[in-house]
Amino acid sequence: MSESLKQRLERIEEQINQACSHAGRKRNTVRLIGVTKNHDHSVVQSLIDSGVRDIGENRVQEILAKAPALHGDFELHMIGHLQTNKVAAVLPHIKWIQSIDRLRLIERIEYCSNKERRLNALVEVNTSGEKSKSGCPVDQCRQLCERVAASPVLQLKGLMTIGPLGGSENEVRGAFKLLRSLSENITDLCPRAELSMGMSSDFSWAIEEGATMIRIGTALVGGRS
Repeated sequence: MSESLKQRLERIEEQINQACSHAGRKRNTVRLIGVTKNHDHSVVQSLIDSGVRDIGENRVQEILAKAPALHGDFELHMIGHLQTNKVAAVLPHIKWIQSIDRLRLIERIEYCSNKERRLNALVEVNTSGEKSKSGCPVDQCRQLCERVAASPVLQLKGLMTIGPLGGSENEVRGAFKLLRSLSENITDLCPRAELSMGMSSDFSWAIEEGATMIRIGTALVGGRS
């Protein structure tokens, strides 16, 4: 018998608590983002009904399909690469964008924004240097953060990264340590920077390295169709 959503959530909570304990941190310093790529709105609603207050989506088309059907106390995070031609459509539905990685995207968000509210923003950094990944180069992180901090429609909240896929523990932890180090260089812009790092396979390491947001998909909602 496969695990229920309740059982998965309980198991993940136990793992989060263990990682926090190892790191000498409190559980409330880590925010669980439930990632629901390729799952329909009923799965997302079940997460919200189970108390998950942060939902992450990778694709604009899925946000547009699911968001109107959702209800309850939750915040929607755009965590995937965002094409500039899809900015206008997605902005009304999200409260967070975790994938700010280039100047042109910032400019497009500013152009499309209704200026009535500020969008919480994380600058995505390619800490592993993999060419297949999105995210700004490490040496452009500070400059991009300065631009976000100066934006009238974005509010700089911190940094995001994806650990090297298939990397060793040392390699993955190294990417997370680098992001934490980069956050220490933007304290004047963002004194309490969020660090969004860690997914189903490596979130315990991420918590031990300072993650304040972890993005959990498969371990929480199961395999994707």
